[in-house]
Amino acid sequence: MNLSSLLVCADEASAKVLRGVLEELGIRVERCMDAVRAGVRLAQDHFDLLIADCEKQSEVKNLLSDCHSSRGSGATLAIVVVGGQEKIREMFTLGVNFVMYKPLTPERAMSTLQAAQTVLYRDKRRTTRINVHAQATIDYAGAEQAKAALVDVAEDGIAVNFGKLLPPTCKVYFQFQLPGQTKTIRLSGLVIWQDWSGRAGVQFADVPPSSRKALSEWLEKNLNEPAKAEKPSEAAKAEEVVKPQEEIVRADWAGEKPESKEHDREAVARLRSEPGNRRGQTRYACRLGAEVYQKGSPVRNYCHLSDLSPGGCYLEMPVAFPKGASVEIIVRTFDIKLRLAGEVRASHPGYGMGISFKLNTKDERLGVQQLIDFVAATTESN
Repeated sequence: MNLSSLLVCADEASAKVLRGVLEELGIRVERCMDAVRAGVRLAQDHFDLLIADCEKQSEVKNLLSDCHSSRGSGATLAIVVVGGQEKIREMFTLGVNFVMYKPLTPERAMSTLQAAQTVLYRDKRRTTRINVHAQATIDYAGAEQAKAALVDVAEDGIAVNFGKLLPPTCKVYFQFQLPGQTKTIRLSGLVIWQDWSGRAGVQFADVPPSSRKALSEWLEKNLNEPAKAEKPSEAAKAEEVVKPQEEIVRADWAGEKPESKEHDREAVARLRSEPGNRRGQTRYACRLGAEVYQKGSPVRNYCHLSDLSPGGCYLEMPVAFPKGASVEIIVRTFDIKLRLAGEVRASHPGYGMGISFKLNTKDERLGVQQLIDFVAATTESN
């Protein structure tokens, strides 16, 4: 499992120490002498690790901003080298994962970089896909108890052959058993891509604890048996990593009640019919750079906005605010700057949080619609 790093460092002594440790750990190193060139490289390629040793803190901030906004940089870990304790807390709010202090020594660098390597390997394992041949029972808008074939499985999503095209931004409810297991896995997911043959990629949206445990156990067992883990298909590689989307009514999907078909049909119908159920709103898969503030705090938190609907969105960020917290979100596109108020409806530490918008004026509702139009237009153009 090869890892890559971008080392931003003008100091030859520090660069020598860091390069030596990175190469010893088997991590490919590319060095940039200044933050400007590093920003260009972040926009061009994906790096698993960003290490910034800059004289000015403003350069570090710009690099972190470039890293967050770069396409495909969601899994990049950021390490900053500092000379003291100044503004370390602010660095972490900007998305820094690790801090190294000067003077650098091989031992100190090795300790930090080994920790970062462990995190990167863990995250890569989570997205490793394993081919599987299994049948699933599915429910979605306009169909109940239909059949589909699973193609491959990861911890955060699956490739499925539905045999036909599903409605755009469709949410699907799955029931299936993985080979060698007797436990029925129940979960819901969002269709994020489809091809003409009916094959699709699904991001997991809600996975009850019992199903998550069964899925993780199966993946862990098969990941430890390389002979069974076939190379992922090209179509499956297009599927992105999913983050938990929202908290929903979980009782009927937690495996605590009898597993009858009639019960499952009633559960799906009840979830769809609840007035407060946000599944009734059309959702748009996207990935927009954004800033979020917790009410009463001046600290700016960089994040990615995804799963947009007229009533809310999902913010992907490592440090999620508590459920019920009031927030303010700022989203910018080429010609839109939108400031929105909202409330945290679901909090997933390490992943992000589901937000319900508080739209009190016509202009605010119009702004959300303009953002949705922008997302829809750019998605279609891609």
